[in-house]
Amino acid sequence: MSPGDDYPSVALHGVAELAEPDWTDAGDELRRLPDGVAGNLNVAARDRIRHPAGCEVRFVSRGGGPVRLTLSAAAETVVRPFWGTFQGETVLELGPEPTDVELSVPEPLTDLSPAAAAEAAGAFDPLVCRLRFEPWAPVALHDVRGECRPPEPDEVPDRRYLAYGTSITEGAAASATHLTYVSRVARDCGLDPVNLGMSGAAYCEPAVADHIAERDDWEVATLSLSVNMANRGFTVEQFRERAAYLVETVAASDHDRPVVCVTLFPYHADLRESGDRERARAYREALASVVEGCGSGNVSLVDGRELSPADGLTTDLLHPGDAGMESIADGLAPRVADALDG
Repeated sequence: MSPGDDYPSVALHGVAELAEPDWTDAGDELRRLPDGVAGNLNVAARDRIRHPAGCEVRFVSRGGGPVRLTLSAAAETVVRPFWGTFQGETVLELGPEPTDVELSVPEPLTDLSPAAAAEAAGAFDPLVCRLRFEPWAPVALHDVRGECRPPEPDEVPDRRYLAYGTSITEGAAASATHLTYVSRVARDCGLDPVNLGMSGAAYCEPAVADHIAERDDWEVATLSLSVNMANRGFTVEQFRERAAYLVETVAASDHDRPVVCVTLFPYHADLRESGDRERARAYREALASVVEGCGSGNVSLVDGRELSPADGLTTDLLHPGDAGMESIADGLAPRVADALDG
């Protein structure tokens, strides 16, 4: 059964499975991976896929009338309404107590000229309401009331971009989920993003590789590999072996789907006097050798150091802030577009 079957009047984007939340007696928790996949991952990854990075509830109001949704979250978090690519003026606060939110099409969007509507639509129709969740806490949907429907295929992007990686991919230090490099690349390229970033837990596990390869809902993928393994004591050879299985499995799933691999962004190992520059270099060279030896024409490599200047990092010298996310997207989006066009 599809996750959306319980809520036929909306689309649950980026949601692979619904589960019972552990902070409330009702509702359905939005999860980014099926339990059968998550059960074969490390404990931290099992927790992170409960956090709805890049997940959205989408709908189109029938007649523009109000739509009411009931939502809750395991801890304090927010959800940001967008209308197509137009950012809503309000930020909705959520917590463990189920909260009702009411959304109507903003009046100015009902009066767009045809030319302005065509220019503004981009890959999304401006009348598509998108509730965009932050990765701060697990979220549950309880109820949808009002006259609405899921978006039609021509009202959303016709191609999807899947991103796997660490907290940098998940968007840990971005001010909001729409400011992550994944969201920015998707917007720049007219793609629909699927975020499989796993903060502190991107260990290139075979279960992730098999899952991504088996999915038929993406046309291009980026694999950002993997500062988590470098920081968690995996040897270079262990990283090489796991990265090779991941890259080769995903690439072989469909040779018409490009796979862009990204080496380590600049981080504390490169920048601190006490940093292990040799280890960072060896990790980057290991991924480069995996891509070179892959033998699939749909795989390419990007050096993460070329995408993220050091002054775009936060003070932990690991996570890109908003400026760093923008820089990564500015460099990565053309590579993704070229891969799709090639």
